[in-house]
Amino acid sequence: MAPYDIASFAAGQNAGTRIASCIARLAACELMQDAHWWNRWRRGAMSGALIAHAEELENDADADPAAPRAAL
Repeated sequence: MAPYDIASFAAGQNAGTRIASCIARLAACELMQDAHWWNRWRRGAMSGALIAHAEELENDADADPAAPRAAL
């Protein structure tokens, strides 16, 4: 059995966080695309919340960088 590599796990977490952030930004763009005038304000509020969440995810990933990989 291979030893557990905490640095690899942390790097995977950060990558997953960044992917989730990109998906949240994409969802925000999709919400505003082809929005009609009567629901543009509501969709704008939802997309603003998604972008704020994406920025929060990115800040969390930046605050806790992955540890350097252990030499084998």
